[in-house]
Amino acid sequence: MTADSGRTAVYEAEEAAFGGTDLDDIRPIGELAAAATQLTSGEWWRGSSGPEVVVTRARRGVVSSSARRVEVPGRPVEIRLAARQATTATLTHELAHALAGIRHGHDGRFRAAHVDVCAVLGDRSAATSLQTAYIAFGVAPGPRCWLSPNWVIGEGFVVVR
Repeated sequence: MTADSGRTAVYEAEEAAFGGTDLDDIRPIGELAAAATQLTSGEWWRGSSGPEVVVTRARRGVVSSSARRVEVPGRPVEIRLAARQATTATLTHELAHALAGIRHGHDGRFRAAHVDVCAVLGDRSAATSLQTAYIAFGVAPGPRCWLSPNWVIGEGFVVVR
């Protein structure tokens, strides 16, 4: 990917959707790592062919969080959360990069993944707010190429958020 289409609009939409909400509150890194583990070990993530993910704190002084695929077969996507960005909102953003594929940057596929990850880690209201903000900023989510997010799967039923 040579250009990161929609990057600025994505950041603006996130601020509009999550600024001042509990998703934007600083959380302990252990709490965020546990939330990521719960999500990525679940039926929806695995059924959507989501990669293995490891969440760590970024080095001291780093101001921006990141998701990076280590180019070694079998290695997980590494999500590094900057101290001032240790929030559920940032975690959903970085997990969306992992699900959509790092090379997609902030394109429509990323935005679709972001809305879906928000539905699972946040709630349907957070996902709806994000989707609405994306549309308002002119960067609507693209088509989903994974399973619709769900909350609970049991014998003969699925609860979709």
